[in-house]
Amino acid sequence: MATLLYLESLSDCFASWRKEGLTVLAPVGEGALSGFREVERAEEANFDLLITRTTLKELFFPRTEPMLGYRIGKREIETEEFMPPVEGRIIFGARACDSAAMAIDDALFDWDYHDEYWFRRRESSVVFTIACREPDEFCMCTSLGLSPDSAKGSDVLLRPLEAGNGWQVEPVTDRGHKALSSIEQHLREGSGATAAPAEVPVKFDLEACRSWLANKENFESPFWREISERCIGCGSCTYLCPTCHCFDIQDEGDTYQGIRRKNWDSCSFQLFTMHTSGHNPRATQGARWRQRIMHKFNYYGGKFDVDSCTGCGRCTRECPVDMGVTETLQTIAAKQKQSERT
Repeated sequence: MATLLYLESLSDCFASWRKEGLTVLAPVGEGALSGFREVERAEEANFDLLITRTTLKELFFPRTEPMLGYRIGKREIETEEFMPPVEGRIIFGARACDSAAMAIDDALFDWDYHDEYWFRRRESSVVFTIACREPDEFCMCTSLGLSPDSAKGSDVLLRPLEAGNGWQVEPVTDRGHKALSSIEQHLREGSGATAAPAEVPVKFDLEACRSWLANKENFESPFWREISERCIGCGSCTYLCPTCHCFDIQDEGDTYQGIRRKNWDSCSFQLFTMHTSGHNPRATQGARWRQRIMHKFNYYGGKFDVDSCTGCGRCTRECPVDMGVTETLQTIAAKQKQSERT
């Protein structure tokens, strides 16, 4: 017998969690306006969304946030550190590609420095992931070794019932078990058939890509200029990516007081690597696109043994010039296989 959560009981679950002081967030809206927002009732959520436009990343790594305030006096400097509040959250209805991204970025934010801003939010959040029943033409999770029903980064995995009236519940972590114990009166034991996970075709040979990128002779390949010719450097691919994590720190204020803020940044921007001297080691869009691909599928894996991509497809789906990671990796894989044949 399996544990089942029926859709008709979901609002009661939300109410139970809210009574415990937890904030409940779920996918809402449609198209370009879709994302995760606080909800009170199940009817407010849109579980029919294939994927939200914005990602879970924003719930753990906001676009901008204050780090400290400062005031410069005549004899001393006063500072006040801002830390995110420790508030429990239920994030209900994530997709596997977004949940997996959280686990991938955990390694980065706990690398040479333990980022309290990230982990305070991680440790106080419970992520309920819904396995995907259908993909679209941009989905490529299987190309990255994941799947539409992957539990990576999740606290609870929900498998949709074939009848479409609820989910089979599979706790993954201790946090997930605890969250489920709070709503056990709303869960049922049953044997309802679950829907088959989405069939997502593999779109490129990841190992071939890794081999080509690891070859130092390809670093200066004209391919980088050719593939990036239509890139306009808008940064939408990085801002909508669930794993991209680049940021800048700036002081905002005047001579006597201000706030130090952490703001999203992007390797697609020309100013990202601009030196004070005026020299820019990545002065062309080709060099910047090379950095993006090398970072995700070479450098990051070399350091953390995992690629910095989950195959959500947003970079291609939302690109204003019909570009994205998929096309680049398909071309790279073909180049590697061609070199192996010659």
